[in-house]
Amino acid sequence: MERQAERNREMAAAKRSDTRTPFREAELQYLSRHPPPDYSQALDFRKPHEELVEDPKVKPVHLQKPLNEFCPLFGSEDYQGVGKSRYAFLHEDHPGLIYIPAGFTPAAQRTLVKACLKDYSRHPNKSNLDTHYTVPDSGLWDLHEDVFYDKREADDPAVLVPRKATTDVHAGGYGSDDDDEEEENNKKSKKSKISIRTLVPITDDTPSVPDNVPKTDPEPSAHVPILPPGQLVRKMRWITLGYQYHWPSKTYHFDQNAPFPPELCELSKAVVEAIHEVGSYPYASEDFVAEAGVVNYYQLKDRLMGHVDRSELNKDAPLVSFSFGHSCIYLLGGSTREKPPTPVLLQSGDILVMTGPCRAAFHGVPRIIEGTLPAYLQKSQDPDWDIYAEYLAEARINLNIRQVYPPKKGET
Repeated sequence: MERQAERNREMAAAKRSDTRTPFREAELQYLSRHPPPDYSQALDFRKPHEELVEDPKVKPVHLQKPLNEFCPLFGSEDYQGVGKSRYAFLHEDHPGLIYIPAGFTPAAQRTLVKACLKDYSRHPNKSNLDTHYTVPDSGLWDLHEDVFYDKREADDPAVLVPRKATTDVHAGGYGSDDDDEEEENNKKSKKSKISIRTLVPITDDTPSVPDNVPKTDPEPSAHVPILPPGQLVRKMRWITLGYQYHWPSKTYHFDQNAPFPPELCELSKAVVEAIHEVGSYPYASEDFVAEAGVVNYYQLKDRLMGHVDRSELNKDAPLVSFSFGHSCIYLLGGSTREKPPTPVLLQSGDILVMTGPCRAAFHGVPRIIEGTLPAYLQKSQDPDWDIYAEYLAEARINLNIRQVYPPKKGET
């Protein structure tokens, strides 16, 4: 009996292995905790130039001038080469990928980290917490500051954000290891309900913006915990900028357009201008308009599984992505999960741009790498930075910016 059971387990494992795609295999490799993954296999664009060019698939390209000459918001001071990048890199296996390492100076990174946590998380921008909590218009960070700086106690009712409603439907989104047990318990405790994901499956043949998709918001849960703001802010997984995104249907609310932060308009347009002549899929910077964005907040155990961004009506415009905080493994594949992905070590201050066919490539973040927070983002002599340093000690922030509509030609 034991031998037969062991044989059955081996056959089941072999069957699962046969049905796994190369992209899924790579995800599992970097999701593994025991044994830990081998990060040395990841492509590190911050290696010395002479080492990078040993890889025949990596092609360095020279920017016309440093990024901070396109836009001063990238920062002006020099810090061990950070923020003075004049090189970008292309990759033979991923046409349309443009990677700019160390694009922001430490001071510029700190400025954007503060904005992502304090400013961009305010209404009218929405977060995943808005489904379940009555978040104040001023956001959570101000409440967190009151407790952090001992202006209020952590259990003061004035800083506790109340639940929104009484029903209990588990909301999908970004995952973490800690979420798995909760999700399994939810499945056992109630009958599953048909979701919009079931009604509108996202496949290679699905239209980018499906017609007649009801944009019903997930139901709030009566069982989410009431937490001090310093704990609740770590439950924030994302906020949306500009055109608000409807996560269940993977489409935009075209009638919900929050003002887009002007500094992000400047930064993203500067990136598009800087890469205009270095890639194979140029896009005129004067045509680029930052219309939508997502700030992703990752805690150390969080991950973002492989997916393709299909929602924008304009897929010719570059997608511009900024990273801050801990490093991560970024998997970049092809148009299907059958193409083995390239693991990239994505570090704080790096800029990743997806253009041309790269816009239709599967990509994901299976691992945040602990202990990789740069020293200049840790606690320092500046007491005003300490609250942000404490957050980043266990976090990574990604800020990505998109153009939703085709450029408007002929308008003055």
